[in-house]
Amino acid sequence: MRFSLPLLLLPAAGALLWIGNPGPQDFAEFAGRELSERGIQEFCRDGVLPLMVNLMVDNCPRLFRDQREALGDLALQLSQRRNFGFFSLYKTEVGASGLLAQLPLPRYSLETLAVAGQFIVLRAESVD
Repeated sequence: MRFSLPLLLLPAAGALLWIGNPGPQDFAEFAGRELSERGIQEFCRDGVLPLMVNLMVDNCPRLFRDQREALGDLALQLSQRRNFGFFSLYKTEVGASGLLAQLPLPRYSLETLAVAGQFIVLRAESVD
């Protein structure tokens, strides 16, 4: 019996996807990096933070970057993972319920695809 090369490569590709499916800790690291950089873009511009906060915060970008791990852990707590073996989907709800419900933050819903060691944000929207 002869097998064609593409048929032989299919199990190998599947095995690589299975092994490369990022886990929860990988997601926490990704989310921490993303959230800290988005925080810098949102809050570390002139005139965004109140004057009193500006007086207390010496280096705004460093403040956010120093919180990467905590932000990642928080994102992981606010996310649900659906593991499909070859890939995972993470759904994150921020400000809607749970830990951040009492804070005056905008509500966001995000869906992130985790595949082959990468994270791709599929949907990010503000929820009214």
